[in-house]
Amino acid sequence: MVSKIIIAVLIVVIGGLVVKLIMDNRDGSNADDYQLPPPETLDVRDVTAFIDAEATTFRVRTTRDVLPGGYSAAMTPVLVDWNRSDTSPGGEILLLNINHGGNPVSGVTELRSALIRPDRIKKVQLVMVPLGGPEAISHGQLRFIFEEGGAGFSGGDKGVAGKPEKLEDLIISWEAWRAPGVDYKMMKGMDPETYELTCRAYSGPQRFLEDALMNREWNVYELNLPGGREGCIELLKVALALGDGASRHSIVWMIEDAERKWKEDGFDSDPEQSSAVEVWRALRERAGAAGSPVEDPRADMTGRTGYQSMIRSCATMALYSVDLTVARLIEAGYPAGGARPTQKPEIIEEPAWMVELGSADIAGILKRTPKALAYARENPTVIPGNIPKALEEAGLLVMENGRPWNERYSIMDETPWGHRWQLLIR
Repeated sequence: MVSKIIIAVLIVVIGGLVVKLIMDNRDGSNADDYQLPPPETLDVRDVTAFIDAEATTFRVRTTRDVLPGGYSAAMTPVLVDWNRSDTSPGGEILLLNINHGGNPVSGVTELRSALIRPDRIKKVQLVMVPLGGPEAISHGQLRFIFEEGGAGFSGGDKGVAGKPEKLEDLIISWEAWRAPGVDYKMMKGMDPETYELTCRAYSGPQRFLEDALMNREWNVYELNLPGGREGCIELLKVALALGDGASRHSIVWMIEDAERKWKEDGFDSDPEQSSAVEVWRALRERAGAAGSPVEDPRADMTGRTGYQSMIRSCATMALYSVDLTVARLIEAGYPAGGARPTQKPEIIEEPAWMVELGSADIAGILKRTPKALAYARENPTVIPGNIPKALEEAGLLVMENGRPWNERYSIMDETPWGHRWQLLIR
């Protein structure tokens, strides 16, 4: 009886999802209604200065600046400078493209470089962000919280007096990378050719602010990993290896694709343009050459850099990071205490019917609904709202009085850093 009830509830949730997909597929709605300024490709000299640490902050215009190929510069993924990082115990890891300090209302995004010490991670949380409507439809992201001195922005700002900025927590968020002004459509995202994967990194307050401006709350769970702190360290390394790997593959093909257009447009023969083209090519080579120290075929994102709304979504990639980490910890001999991955850590290929949903009309959606229902019954965590329960059943959540520790935060009430009246001028 219980299983029948669960299946019935699941069918209702998937039915609601299908309705949302149909609604998302309508023309003339949401962000597409608002005209944005014409895009401008970033100056490659600025990109090089940031990568080479000549600058520690990269300021971009959120809705205008793009990378070659037209993808949003504000959505640039986190990159790890492995050559200048030390992943041994007590070492520091250098991250690029941490979103912190920009003003979303003024249309400015600031990307920072930061040094983090994995051995000073205090805890890791799963943050579910309901997107409106049924909470089964939520964004999922990981939050790493550091002890004092565990993380900080590199280089500082010598032109600013007063107290230095703090970096107390780091958000790892997988998202659908697209051009500015292009709204994410869950239906279109069924085809992995529509959007690219981007693994973005934020300071906690920056991400919370941006979610608050979209009227979104945080629903937070604390992870309980084999090995305690060692498990948290391993999760950070795995999450960064996955994100950095996917990012580098994406950047390489984006520049390669842009190069073909540059050649068609004759940029190679234009002295003013050709020098910039050569620098982009050099950056492409640098992006393709770096590799992470996590040598595990299950962390290889080659050929898997397309965002897919069910298999490679924000929530499923966060869960995959946890499952792969738990599997690696158990394989390394850490006591699991009954904990296990929620499922076998493998990134599967999307079936043809799932890809076809990306361009299907309403009749095509309804035709494929039975397959979607069957797939969701067999793989319940493709529905983000089912992920906390799956983690609980796998013994991977911190429990309190027999129930998962859980906090809900809102800018209208309590935030992770205190009540809003403790943070804002009244």
